Amino acid sequence: MRVVDRVSEWITRERPIERKLLGAGFLCLATAGAGSGWTVETTILGRHVKFSPFPQMPEILSWILVVVGSTAILAGILIGVRRYFHDRADHDSKAVLVIEQRGLRDTTDTPLVGAVPRSVKGRRQALTVDIRDRIKDGVVTDPETALDRVSALPRMIEPYRNGKGSSDMVVAYGGLSPVPFTFLAGVLLDDESQIVALDWDRTSEAWRQLNADDDGDSFEVTGIEQIPLGTTEVVVAVSVSYLVDPGAISKSRPSSPIVELKLPRRFPDNHWSETKQQRLAKQFLETMIRIADSGVATIHLFLAAQNSVVFRLGRVYDKRNLPRILVYQYQKGRAVEHPWSIEMPVQDIGKAAVVQSLPGVN
Repeated sequence: MRVVDRVSEWITRERPIERKLLGAGFLCLATAGAGSGWTVETTILGRHVKFSPFPQMPEILSWILVVVGSTAILAGILIGVRRYFHDRADHDSKAVLVIEQRGLRDTTDTPLVGAVPRSVKGRRQALTVDIRDRIKDGVVTDPETALDRVSALPRMIEPYRNGKGSSDMVVAYGGLSPVPFTFLAGVLLDDESQIVALDWDRTSEAWRQLNADDDGDSFEVTGIEQIPLGTTEVVVAVSVSYLVDPGAISKSRPSSPIVELKLPRRFPDNHWSETKQQRLAKQFLETMIRIADSGVATIHLFLAAQNSVVFRLGRVYDKRNLPRILVYQYQKGRAVEHPWSIEMPVQDIGKAAVVQSLPGVN
């Protein structure tokens, strides 16, 4: 199906003007040549046959086609050369910073930098945030050290700017990293004006753009109307790929009211639409604002979503005006499945992200 889609996209894609001119020019020359009266000689059933496959056109019309075709070809070549040098200058003046978070899977044989689409203009510069040595069998063994590496993202980006304005730098982001670190990356990069997100396709084992059709699904939001008056701490459970288990949440936050955002159809490949992700992010932000307006001071966030979705939610979280937020790590098989969280660097200027472990949980 994806092959058919790509062929259809190639057939219907918009061609640049120079290609149209070249095509029209060669068509004119071919037509002039066909109508010039050339003949074909062959032998059919032992008889010598001589015929002209095309009717001969008037000489003046043939010359007009030659002039028009030659002019179109020359114009196409000149425009193409001009476009080449313009694109080259534009490419050299812009930078594409490719940020890859590595944590849950080794993607060194298929680095993200090689998957950034050619439509994103600029010199590719790869920046990797690797915390795989702090993860064993899917369990984060040293969240504090991993946090230090992710928190350094703004400092790591600065040298790549090299005096460039926001319009001269594009960030391409992708990763396979635990939820709290992915959300944190989104919070830290929310001020970047141009971001292209990719995600890892586990089926094809390759990086993929968010260019699928929108299936129309939106979050079903429940629990927000039931927040008791005067509540200062609320749990928010976001279920995109899988269902966040309320029983697991209750072991970490036994007395907090729960607001749920659930997709009606949850599965690992329901996130490949850019339009859909934008809609989900808008719903998420609107829900956070409603919670803040109710007087809540702290949000405990439990997420089951794909990397690009988690990153987007981190980007849209308004770190200047929304409440304090802690994002929890899920570790299946533990007595307490969400043993620690990262408190995001929001509200206070200069505040750093902090790992918060639950009391009595190792």
